[in-house]
Amino acid sequence: MIADNQAHNQEANELVSRIEQRAIQIFKFTEDPAEKRNSVAGFRKFSGLVDDFHQAAEVAEGRLSVLRTGRRDELRRYVAQMRAKILKMEIDVKQTYLENLIEARSALPFGAREFFASRLKRLEELSALLIDGPEAGGTADNLLDHMRRMLQHLMDQAPQLEVFERDPDWRPPQRSGNAAVRANPGPAASAAPRRAGGQPAKLEIKPIRLTGRDEWGRVFLDRGSFDQMTVACRARGITIDQVASKLGITRVALTLILNGQDPIQRNMLDVLHRVINNYNANTGEMG
Repeated sequence: MIADNQAHNQEANELVSRIEQRAIQIFKFTEDPAEKRNSVAGFRKFSGLVDDFHQAAEVAEGRLSVLRTGRRDELRRYVAQMRAKILKMEIDVKQTYLENLIEARSALPFGAREFFASRLKRLEELSALLIDGPEAGGTADNLLDHMRRMLQHLMDQAPQLEVFERDPDWRPPQRSGNAAVRANPGPAASAAPRRAGGQPAKLEIKPIRLTGRDEWGRVFLDRGSFDQMTVACRARGITIDQVASKLGITRVALTLILNGQDPIQRNMLDVLHRVINNYNANTGEMG
């Protein structure tokens, strides 16, 4: 029993330490004068830090409720206080970002509309949290309604993410050592490789390994990952939609991940590699 209590105490301390570290990341980010408050990239980074914090806090609250430790209630109150503080900061900082983005009147990047849509959904979650939270009351309702209007305004201004795929029969032109041929390739240089009989050559199925920047278990994929995935899918005769469905996410979400705009959890990246690299050409099954 004593050993169990010690193990539970250690786990409780680790859970609280984990969310404290995430809270410190948020504090440092908001205090960093180098961070731009009028860019979608900065807004996305801040939102990612806050989302990570709340996910860790939810896990901690769930585990603390069942751990046998004399400090359980004390730690649960501490976690609730941290969440309330981050919640208030989240509202204040997001309002600043939205106001600055509108005032800057700069061109918004592709994918911004989908990102703002995800923040609009997050705003509805905040509304529910604030019913009994530190900002409950008419002031909070007015503030959230103002933020909704700003998000909707930015969504109307942002370009919609579109994914343009090449024709299935497209092949890169053949390269020649002759500069003149490269500058003005003839039919032989630009023709797609074909089998005897005029049929298009079948693409070789090669395993892929996507790489990127790891940040606390989440990976921002390197540029070119979307092209790698497109080539891999075409060689296997499957689509991006099928891969996304296998992962349990939308095509838009997968496209943002492959373009390095949204992160992917490290374990989901492993699943993505298994889905593609374990593809069975005979049965059409993905790993």
